[in-house]
Amino acid sequence: MVSTVDGEAAHPKTAFRILVVDDELFSRQMVKRMLVSLGAECVVTAASTDEARTVMAADPTLSLIICDHYMPGGNGIKLLGELRQGALPLPHDTCFLVATASTSFALTSVALALDADSFLSKPFSREDLARRLYVSLVADTRQIQAKEHFQSMDIGGMLAAAERLDPVARGGGKPPSHPLKPLGYVLPNTPLAADLLVKDGSVLLKKGTVLTRHLIARLTELGVEMVPAADEVIDVLASR
Repeated sequence: MVSTVDGEAAHPKTAFRILVVDDELFSRQMVKRMLVSLGAECVVTAASTDEARTVMAADPTLSLIICDHYMPGGNGIKLLGELRQGALPLPHDTCFLVATASTSFALTSVALALDADSFLSKPFSREDLARRLYVSLVADTRQIQAKEHFQSMDIGGMLAAAERLDPVARGGGKPPSHPLKPLGYVLPNTPLAADLLVKDGSVLLKKGTVLTRHLIARLTELGVEMVPAADEVIDVLASR
């Protein structure tokens, strides 16, 4: 669960057992780190939907699932459908948050029909995650329909129709992006491994731009939280 302090989302109760499903190692590690910083004590991860099913079978006391949608060999909304239909070894009304870089309303409509608890638009911040956890675990708004309702749905057909309308799916199932890192963890003189985009898709900084202390400070002022930073730091003195 998540408590509130002066109306702000705070820490999940430590009794909750959380599963994070994402095929990107960096994303799994970052979400787990955020959850632990919010007070979660038991966070397990899976790199695929198949691995997630194995984790669920081994730990049927899981309370919450945070799952990416597009992954090789499976997708998050299909896993949500299996859960709601009672086909997984967890209660069908287990909390399920969908995390995706896709902005497709068609996909969102399928997730809504399956009573997804919330949506996380990737990349998301610790504060975004805390707010979604509060809505999912504390706010008295949950009303998951009976599994028989979901069993009557053609979830595969609904997903296929939605993905035909999604540019991400037509492009091969994953948005072409470098893993994002929190700006606060980026060292000065680290280059961008990909274009830094703003919400409307415009390029704020081009790939290869070196994030100097000055640039990092300005990005912080602009409210930028995640950047596609490379793994190496440029030796500015050596490059002169």
